[in-house]
Amino acid sequence: MSKSYHIRNGTVVSVDEEIGVKYNCDVLVENGTITAVGNNLKVPNGIAEIDATDCIISPGFVDTHRHTWQTQLKNVTSDALLPEYFFNIRNIYGSCYNARDAYLGNLVGALESIDAGITFLIDHCHMINSPRHSDAVVEGLRDAQIRAVFCYGLYRNQKWTGVAEGTIQDETVPDWRLEDAKRVKDKYFPTNSPDTLLRFGFAPAEVERYSVDESIGQLEYGRKIGAALITGHISLGKMDRGVNFIRKLKQRKLLGPDLLFSHCASLHDDELDAVREYGVSLSVTPETEMQMAMGPPIVFRAADRKCNASLGCDVACNNPIDMFQQMRLMLQAQRNTDNVAVEGVPTTISRKCHEVLRLATMGGAECVGLKDVIGSITVGKRADLVLTKCTSMRLTPVHDPVRALVLYANASDVDTVLIDGLIVKQGGNLTGFDWPTLRKDLLESSKNIIDRSKAAPLDEIKHRILTEKSAWLGSNLSAIEKAKQGAVPTA
Repeated sequence: MSKSYHIRNGTVVSVDEEIGVKYNCDVLVENGTITAVGNNLKVPNGIAEIDATDCIISPGFVDTHRHTWQTQLKNVTSDALLPEYFFNIRNIYGSCYNARDAYLGNLVGALESIDAGITFLIDHCHMINSPRHSDAVVEGLRDAQIRAVFCYGLYRNQKWTGVAEGTIQDETVPDWRLEDAKRVKDKYFPTNSPDTLLRFGFAPAEVERYSVDESIGQLEYGRKIGAALITGHISLGKMDRGVNFIRKLKQRKLLGPDLLFSHCASLHDDELDAVREYGVSLSVTPETEMQMAMGPPIVFRAADRKCNASLGCDVACNNPIDMFQQMRLMLQAQRNTDNVAVEGVPTTISRKCHEVLRLATMGGAECVGLKDVIGSITVGKRADLVLTKCTSMRLTPVHDPVRALVLYANASDVDTVLIDGLIVKQGGNLTGFDWPTLRKDLLESSKNIIDRSKAAPLDEIKHRILTEKSAWLGSNLSAIEKAKQGAVPTA
């Protein structure tokens, strides 16, 4: 398949400080690499042309925190707080996926990202119930042809009679995931270099639930087996248990640029200073954090302190996988917070559209160690590009293309997507996939997951959560009871 294209006559929003915004501009891609950006480029013979008239050409979005497997669970927790999410998704539905469900969740979840202009994602995969599941989720990402880091999650899903066939009982074989993670790394990721489309990462079971020593042991194991990145949820706002994981890692001299932590709203100033000093990165997911009391989102505060900061979409069970929506929500929420904090009437807007666009592109690339590979339209980088069509009523006219991308466009405006120079969406349609057939498979999978979940012993699961050592939800009986009452959808 061709990876060389002359993208002609578009409005280039480069997110490159030297190039900036260029009108009636061309982008030349040769063998998957951006080789020229400018007006009326001279192009070698035989290179296919993409007409970008009435389009904004921008770098692909970089989603630095995603649980891709949850594709089949859309809307389930849209009216939920974190205890309800934890009870339902992490302790019931996560146990109901068989390997085929896992494959479809990651395949369609990655395709949903591409459809919305997301060309890279961190897949924090905490639904690995057997080696067949781990193979399936990796193969789903690979078949979607998205750029990603697959982070093998050690989280132990609840088990009971009737869960999906093939599920390993953690009570019998408690640490099987450690050996399996190494197997997956060796099988699918013999090289793990930055120029590899799909890379291997690692995710400790749950930093806020287990002891610091357990979490650090898991982190060090991830490093030992060659993870490109290690990710985890920390400092969860009102759910913060006072672990102060960044401080603990600094004390033990374990901080480094291979660490990417998500949410992080309750980090203290000294922890942010350590994040900056050691090149640690942060991912903020505005929608889930504001809904589930994990906020206020820290992304601008972190960026102001020169930390590596970025945005993620988090969970499809809660909100759409749409970085346009995350940018818009984050920007306007921060503007409101800043306006309220001003004594009297504000006279200057606090945050600009270009700031949040950078967080969703170049900021993400910096956080995942790919600042020289993706994140901007820069000569020498790989061609992860998005063409946003500006012919809808919503995007007519466009006086400022950066503001249009951040506050007017949405996923439905994405016309063409290239990843590593390969066209994966064109003319508004994904390439190489029969969506009607795939949709039928996904709906059947979703129904089967929900049907299995109805056998869950809710009282037993509640008891196990509340009696767990260092339980994340502590003794919050009211939250657990409410979660249990709404555990299984009627549909």
